[in-house]
Amino acid sequence: MSPHWSQAEPGDYAVIGDPIDHSLSPRMHSAAYRADGLNHAYRAIRVPAGEVSEALPALQAKGYRGLNVTVPLKEEVFAYVREQGWRVSPSDLEYGAVNTLLLAERTALNTDVLGFLRTLQAQAVTPGASVLLLGAGGTARALLVGLVRAGYRVAAWNRTPERLTTLIAELQLPISPLTHPDPAGVEAVINTTSASLTGEAVSVPWEGRPILAYDVAYAQTLTPFLASAQAAGCRVTDGRAMLVEQGAMAYEAWLRRPAPRAAMLKALDEHF
Repeated sequence: MSPHWSQAEPGDYAVIGDPIDHSLSPRMHSAAYRADGLNHAYRAIRVPAGEVSEALPALQAKGYRGLNVTVPLKEEVFAYVREQGWRVSPSDLEYGAVNTLLLAERTALNTDVLGFLRTLQAQAVTPGASVLLLGAGGTARALLVGLVRAGYRVAAWNRTPERLTTLIAELQLPISPLTHPDPAGVEAVINTTSASLTGEAVSVPWEGRPILAYDVAYAQTLTPFLASAQAAGCRVTDGRAMLVEQGAMAYEAWLRRPAPRAAMLKALDEHF
C-alpha cells in the first residue's frame, strides 16, 4: 500500500493522489530511468484532499525534485501554486489544473492536455470533430479548454448537472451541456469521471454507433465504461497512451533530456 505523505521515504520523483495504489507511473518512470542509465527513485505517495499545502513542502524537504499530480488533487494543487506565486504558463493558467511540479524551481505545468490531444488525434479523431466529454472535475476542465482551443466541437455531461453548468459558465467556452450522456452525432466520447477508479459504470446509450470511447483512466481489464462501449461495437482506448505521453513530457521537464517513450510504453504493456 502506498504510504501517506507524512510517512513517505526519501526519493527523487513521485506521483501524488488518493487513491494512488493503482498508478502505473512508478513502473513507467522507473523503466525510463533504467533505459537512460539513471539512478533515480520514483514513488507513489498518498496525499488526501485538503493536505496539499502540508504535503508539498514536506516532500521537498525529503529530497523530492518533481511530482506528478493525479485525482483528486489537480484543482487543489493549482490553487496552491497560484497562491504561492509559482510559475505557471498562460495556457496552463487557462486550463485551471496542473499535473507536473518542479519543486525547487516552483514551476507547475499541465502535460495532460497536450498528451491527451496527441493520443486523440492518433485515434483519427482530429480537430473539427464533434466530441462528448463526461465529467466536470479538474481533468475535465483542462481537457474542455484544450479541445475547444484545438478546434473540436464539444458537448459535455456530468452526473451533477449544477457543477457542469457552473464550470461551463466560468470557462465561457462554446460547450453544450447535455442532460443525458447522448453520443448521437459525435465521433468520440471521453470519460474523465472518477467512476472507472471505483469500478462504477457510466450508462451511455451507445446503440451500436461505431465511434471511439476514450477513458482517461486505465485498469488491468477494460473499465466498465469501455466494456459497455466495446460490447456495443465501439472502438475503445484507455489512458495508457496518454499516461506515456504526459509522463514523457514531465520527464523531459524534470531532466532536460528526451524521454525514452518506447521503454515507458513497454513497461506498461508488460504489466497488462
